[in-house]
Amino acid sequence: MAAEKIILRVEGVSVQYGNVRALEPISFSVAEHGLTLILGPNGAGKTSLMRTLAGAVAARAGRVILDDRDITALPAHRRVRRGIALVPEGRGRLASLSVRDNLILGWYSASAERRGEMDVEFSRIFDLFPVLRERLDQDCSTLSGGEMQMLAVARGLLARPRVLLLDEPSLGLAPLATAKVYEALGALSTGGLAMIIVEQKAVPQPNPRETTIVLRNGRVQFQEDRRPTADELAMLYLGRKVAA
Repeated sequence: MAAEKIILRVEGVSVQYGNVRALEPISFSVAEHGLTLILGPNGAGKTSLMRTLAGAVAARAGRVILDDRDITALPAHRRVRRGIALVPEGRGRLASLSVRDNLILGWYSASAERRGEMDVEFSRIFDLFPVLRERLDQDCSTLSGGEMQMLAVARGLLARPRVLLLDEPSLGLAPLATAKVYEALGALSTGGLAMIIVEQKAVPQPNPRETTIVLRNGRVQFQEDRRPTADELAMLYLGRKVAA
């Protein structure tokens, strides 16, 4: 069987804020249909990595390669047009607007050549998140936490990304809402969308094409094509090496 195409390559990327090194050099790749899961405690460098991949923060060193094109110097809005969409921590919705207006903004963020018909794209979103159809004219500040996260993911999907970045999509959600969000993410992964997901703890819906990276204090502690066990994860979070 032919190897799957690599969509995104992260080559020795590091992040620094002033004199503070937030992320030591990290390298990994994401293939079509693939999932890279980034785990780690608070302050591990997870969000710095995601913001750097999205173009919101400049890398101190290293390169970001999307579809064999170096996008390291591109600003965030041009990366979205090339095919990287970030669903930020805290959901990032525009609370003064309706659900419909948030979705329209997501649709407009796609490049003209990648943008589908609005009705068709919205229908695809409603198949994934039926509750959003019922909330279209509702101010999104009145949504539940789970509904807000669904809206944030939907807005990212409407950009028609090649790689979807999700920063702690389960943050602040009840277990049932988390399960619903990850059920949708599992369907997207099965459908072929490449994703990078940041979380503080292991998540449901494992992907057979999954790589897990554990960060602590800005350094890679674990990087394998499997999930660490609960005992291994506890050791990694405490800064102890996992026995081979």
